[in-house]
Amino acid sequence: MDWIMNAKVVFLATENRPEFSIRRISEVSIESSWKTICDTAELVLPRNVKDFDSKKVKDVFRRGDKVEIYLCYGMDEDLKLEFTGYITKVSAEYPIRIALEDEMWKLKQTPINFAATNIKLDVFIKKFVKNYPVDIDVDVSLGAVRFSKVTFGEVLKKLQDDFSIYSFIRNGTLTIAKPYSDVTEDVPAFDLERDCVSNDLNYLSKDERLVKIIGQSMQTLAKAVKKREKDKKLKFEFGDADATSTINWTFSVTSLKDLEREVKRMYHDWKKEGWDGSFTTFGFPFLQHGQKVKLTSSLYEDRSGIYYIDGLKKTFNIDGFRQVPELGPAFIR
Repeated sequence: MDWIMNAKVVFLATENRPEFSIRRISEVSIESSWKTICDTAELVLPRNVKDFDSKKVKDVFRRGDKVEIYLCYGMDEDLKLEFTGYITKVSAEYPIRIALEDEMWKLKQTPINFAATNIKLDVFIKKFVKNYPVDIDVDVSLGAVRFSKVTFGEVLKKLQDDFSIYSFIRNGTLTIAKPYSDVTEDVPAFDLERDCVSNDLNYLSKDERLVKIIGQSMQTLAKAVKKREKDKKLKFEFGDADATSTINWTFSVTSLKDLEREVKRMYHDWKKEGWDGSFTTFGFPFLQHGQKVKLTSSLYEDRSGIYYIDGLKKTFNIDGFRQVPELGPAFIR
């Protein structure tokens, strides 16, 4: 492996200018998680990049311009697309800082004016999402709905805040209620002593992992996003009284008995001995939330395990190219 840091940021063509690329950047930071509707990134450009004086910045970088960020250790053929999104803000001072959001930025702005006496979630979503593939893993009826002068982003936020139905863009697809789908068959392995720069991990026994699951089955959605109404839904809680981690989740069930079964199953899946927290590793192999990683330890050989990634922070700067995966639940074979 060639440890030369390599970056390429492509600003796609717009009606105001042709496509161009920047190869020298001061810093890139990327944050992604299935828990947030949008992934975000920030670019910091060197002060001495040619042609970007104060008079030209506002013309070159405009809100809504599409950007692709490629990073790697190695040569150009090793570059990996790490982020695709749109400019949301450009700093007025130097160094130039460019804030970006992923493809969800465009989807969030879709206006919604819609009413129905009864409609399923997948039918509703696909009615308004035409330019992106959709992958939904929950069979939910929204019941009677009335959305007036709201945005698609507001609808997704309500689904997340009120019903724990999470939406995000993964590999160009609008993904709903599938945080731990297998995004790749590869399960990269990391030895904590040899492959990690540092870690903020704790190894918890079953008794030390204190978890509570709050489950619900959504029957109907409120009639309007901006007018909160009481929704009809089943609810059931189960877990440790002094829980340090509380998980809210919506299940596709129609009876309280089935809901209790699913909540208890999730509780026992989470109540596993294993690692908790995050670790810092190098910028390869490419990682994304939702995939699995295997952790091993040269010092504690009995503590190996496979975990899902809940979120990722990636940085590319003078200190190197780093990834910080946040661990989710252990993978259950």
